[in-house]
Amino acid sequence: MEFPFGQPTGAIIQVAYAVPDLSAGMRWWIDELGVGPWFVNERLGGEGSTYRGQPGKAEFSIALAFSGHMMVEVVQTLDDEPSIYKDAYERHGYGFHHVAKAVPNLKEEVERRTATGASVHFHDLAPGGSVFFLDGGEGAPGMIELVQDSETTRAIFTSAWRASVDWDGSRPVRDFAELLPA
Repeated sequence: MEFPFGQPTGAIIQVAYAVPDLSAGMRWWIDELGVGPWFVNERLGGEGSTYRGQPGKAEFSIALAFSGHMMVEVVQTLDDEPSIYKDAYERHGYGFHHVAKAVPNLKEEVERRTATGASVHFHDLAPGGSVFFLDGGEGAPGMIELVQDSETTRAIFTSAWRASVDWDGSRPVRDFAELLPA
């Protein structure tokens, strides 16, 4: 079985990078690798999120695009509040941050992973359901994001993927709202 955007269910669907400048990050992917178009959500996090079990304050911008069947995400922090992104770039600099998997039983998967020693570092609501960021464990290159696999999530990701198929370079940066189901 596979997602409508071509990744097998159970596979990694996204690789994500923390960047100091969202526009410059997208531009690199466009110019160097032809990845696009990019869909930008200007402000996430803040109220309603949690960071290490406490109410989250940090806000950030994200942009996502597809290269083939793999989603690429770039993330820029918008403030100096504690966050999973600030933690990473203070420790290792900017660059690779996490991989993401969409799972049908998100709550069960988070409980399974925490029962075996993983820690939830960040939680937020997203269109289509919740997202949880967990530490990747000893020797991990970054974090693991677990995304609720839902009709809405599939529709959003599939719309972004369809926009990338035979993309001619026009409108390289677009509003994330274009992906949301009507």
